[in-house]
Amino acid sequence: MSIVNGTFSLTCDKCGKQHDFTADEADFDATSGSERQMGPENGYTWEHTFNCDECENEIEIEYEVWEYPVGAFNNDQIEIKGGREVNRYGYDFHDTPEPDDI
Repeated sequence: MSIVNGTFSLTCDKCGKQHDFTADEADFDATSGSERQMGPENGYTWEHTFNCDECENEIEIEYEVWEYPVGAFNNDQIEIKGGREVNRYGYDFHDTPEPDDI
């Protein structure tokens, strides 16, 4: 399932260089889930640490996204150490029908 599209961008706090991550570079893992009134709420997390290729500043990203109900964007939260957000991904949750529903 692909949950993001577009490009996530940030700038390095130390030198200002912009770093861009396409949707296929972000590997979101399912990290939480709970049953709610309209069905499950699912949480996904992408964690990434790298050094700026311009100044070697370490940059850490923790990007969380939730869908609720299934197939719909609910919320997101991004924490960045060593950099600043420029642009967030777009969200594209695909709700695949169960075989019995076809």
